[in-house]
Amino acid sequence: MSHLSLAHDVVQRLRGHWRRNLSEPLRGRSAILVIQRVLPDEGAARLPHRAPYCLGPESFRRLLDHITDHAQIVSLASARRLHRDPAPRIALTFDGGWRDTAEVALRQLERLALPASMFLTTGNTGRPQGDWRMTLGDILWDGTQPTRVRECLGDAGLPLPPPRPSHPDTAYSSALHDYLERLPQQAAPSMLTRLGATLGTEFDTAPQTLDPFSVRRLESDGLVRFGARGVAATPLDTLDDRQIQWQIRHSRRQLGVLCRDPLSYFAYPQPEASLRIRQLAQRCGVQEALHSHAGWLSHRDDPLALPRFQITQPVASSAGRLYDWLLGHL
Repeated sequence: MSHLSLAHDVVQRLRGHWRRNLSEPLRGRSAILVIQRVLPDEGAARLPHRAPYCLGPESFRRLLDHITDHAQIVSLASARRLHRDPAPRIALTFDGGWRDTAEVALRQLERLALPASMFLTTGNTGRPQGDWRMTLGDILWDGTQPTRVRECLGDAGLPLPPPRPSHPDTAYSSALHDYLERLPQQAAPSMLTRLGATLGTEFDTAPQTLDPFSVRRLESDGLVRFGARGVAATPLDTLDDRQIQWQIRHSRRQLGVLCRDPLSYFAYPQPEASLRIRQLAQRCGVQEALHSHAGWLSHRDDPLALPRFQITQPVASSAGRLYDWLLGHL
């Protein structure tokens, strides 16, 4: 899209927002964006069962272009400081420590010399499995050992997935999306996490997450800093107090071994953090923590529940949708 077309798209989408917000312009504003995963193939990222969580190289590049045309991309620490800059400050964060995210997204960040923060599920570092949803989704989409997968799902008391056609298409991907969305309503998160780990290990899946050497190398390059988001990707609100404190403390200790200068921020491995979780995080020495409740940063924020805008494939691909999403929360 040309710069003129991009500007026209943004102006058309924002006209109503600007009329409502003339008394509260973007001067001095800051926000944090969170991206789950960036895949090397745009078509794969656009499939319905991946689009809510994945970007491709083109959509990620467009996201950076949209932001840098109208805002400054800064570090987390800079986004948290009060400022009166005319352009808003935007900090980029990535959750999960995915290997392909590092290989694809960081190439673009290096090209533009832009900083970013990556929050690791420290227990998965260098292992085949990542988030159970993506691991299971990839296995079902690829058709890896379908009989064995169905046995594992049946043994776990879970419903069987939709039949895979000989040539998977968008319709199958949509059915897969609906199936994966239903599973958390029918099984405990800990069971789904174990299932993803079992399948990833049994099928000898290539490592999907960053290994310790890669983490240290990326940190030494200077553009990326690392934080913790728990030992496992299990939502903390499904655990008891002792387990939650272990997850937070142990992941921060593991991060301290991996990194010379780890971030003090903690990222919750679920969209929102309850008061109980925030209090337990504070007991563990966490002073600032991030969740995925959308919103601009404010001096009124609870530092243990800092908001982040989650970026999906449709939002990243359209300047209008991106700015609708951001300015809709002023």
